Amino acid sequence: MRIALLSWETSYSVYVGGVSNHVTELACALERKGHEVHVFTRMGNDDHDHQECIHGVHYHRCPFASNPDFIEEINNMCKSFVQAVFETEDFLGINFDIVHAHDWLTAKSIVLIKEGRGRKTILTMHSTEYGRCGNNFYGGASKRVSDIEWEGAYSADHIVAVSKTLKNELMWIYNIPEWKIDVIYNGISYWNYDGMVDPAFVRSMYGIGPLDPMVLFAGRITYQKGPDILLQAVPNIIKFYNNAKIVFVGDGDMRAGLEDTARHMNIAHATRFLGHKSGKDLTDLFKATDCVCVPSRNEPFGIVILEAWSAGKPVVASVKGGPSEFVWNNVNGLKVYDNPDSVSWGVGTMFSDFDHAQWMGCNGRTTAENIFSWDIIADEAVSIYNC
Repeated sequence: MRIALLSWETSYSVYVGGVSNHVTELACALERKGHEVHVFTRMGNDDHDHQECIHGVHYHRCPFASNPDFIEEINNMCKSFVQAVFETEDFLGINFDIVHAHDWLTAKSIVLIKEGRGRKTILTMHSTEYGRCGNNFYGGASKRVSDIEWEGAYSADHIVAVSKTLKNELMWIYNIPEWKIDVIYNGISYWNYDGMVDPAFVRSMYGIGPLDPMVLFAGRITYQKGPDILLQAVPNIIKFYNNAKIVFVGDGDMRAGLEDTARHMNIAHATRFLGHKSGKDLTDLFKATDCVCVPSRNEPFGIVILEAWSAGKPVVASVKGGPSEFVWNNVNGLKVYDNPDSVSWGVGTMFSDFDHAQWMGCNGRTTAENIFSWDIIADEAVSIYNC
């Protein structure tokens, strides 16, 4: 099968977040199964070639005109993707069997490809504008993004949602019929988290003691992800575990305000704001922490949970969204509500019995290996391609 994947981010162009990993790993898994895979994405670094074959996957990095209006710039990107898809077909003398676009940023490409050549199209939605806004509807640019999501979903032959929760959200917001949406979870390359680290050494780099109870938040510091909920839970946590450390990894529009709040609440000594971390630095933090907290107000899936499990760590996860579907309470993590009292209970429960927490982390690793491998995810994608 000849497959075209469209994404504004990949690990080999511009790395932004979870979609980068998803598209890159899905492409590799599809190639391993014998499919011809082409990824159309942004240029990224000027040193990148326009075309490159990486692990058997053909990457097409597409230039496009910038624009002070971000949505118009995204439209330019989509037009560039479509032109590259059509030129690739013409040059190679092929027709792509599937054009699979990812998220709203490439949704316009779906519309143009259907209009231009009528190819079979799939659109994977990793979130909605409503969810990214913390379960709110806004006007202005946000409304324009929502309109693009609707148009892409309407034009695509089929839609993939990364959780049942997101599927229901798409049906509710955009009135999409249930038959048009399938659920395929994200995957994880769990073996990337193999190997040992010295937790005491990793912690010492951030001023954390070797025996300090530690909880890690890793993600965008935005309202949707609920870092403020975890911060408000800190007083209750340190009331019983006075040497506990709450570590925030990531950047976002709430970071400066949360750091100020921590100082005003006199809990700055118990918090660490480390900014963006990636690669080995981030992996080592997962291995060094006692648990990972995901207090999101809206979480379509929660790749951070798979990262925690791959490192053998239990999670304290909000029931708001995808995690409630695969976090088994008191088995591979704890489910909590998106409020400070519930979050502090969850984190405190982890700290109260480290042996049980470690057992839950081991169960999480087993879950990641048996349910969320990329080969399984690729098989599920192909089954939808063949519908």
